Order: sequence, then C-alpha cells, then structure tokens
Amino acid sequence: MRPKRFARIGDILPAVLKSAGLDHRLHEQEILKIWPTVVGDNIAARTKAVKMEKGVLFVHVEHSVWLQELFFMERDILRKLRERAPDIECHKIRFSAGTG
Repeated sequence: MRPKRFARIGDILPAVLKSAGLDHRLHEQEILKIWPTVVGDNIAARTKAVKMEKGVLFVHVEHSVWLQELFFMERDILRKLRERAPDIECHKIRFSAGTG
C-alpha cells in the first residue's frame, strides 16, 4: 500500500477559494499587506489599511492633518497600488481620522 501524498495548504487554498467564489477576497487582503511598502515608512507609521470592500480601500489615519494630506495624495497612492497589484481592483481610498 502506498502512502498518501499530502498537499501543502498554500498550494491548494487558491483553487479552493476560487471554486467557492472567494478568490477576490484573498486578493483584496494583499492590498492590506503591501500598504506600508507603497506609502513608505513615514505614512505607514501614521496610518493603517484596515479593509478592502468593493474596490474601496479603508484606511485609518492618526490625525486629521494627515487625513487632509493623504486626500491630496490619493491619486498617486492608487497609481502605486495598481503598479504593485495590477490584478486587484482598487478605485478609491476612504481615509478616516482616529483609530476607529
């Protein structure tokens, strides 16, 4: 009798999620992971990407002054996000002040 070969969860999870129609949620989580790299250390220290929903990235900002600054940077940040994760649809960033 031959022993069964086990597959690594990381190898089969994407296919399972896709068959369940949840693969887009996995991709959306990638945006949260790359946020600090995209915006850099200075902004990453003052913000936290918390969720992605229907193409909108929700980001908590520590202070309203940073919120205003990031509002003006949104277009550039979106461009960088699309460059780093072209398969993920992100068309808007919603910033909110405080830790929410």
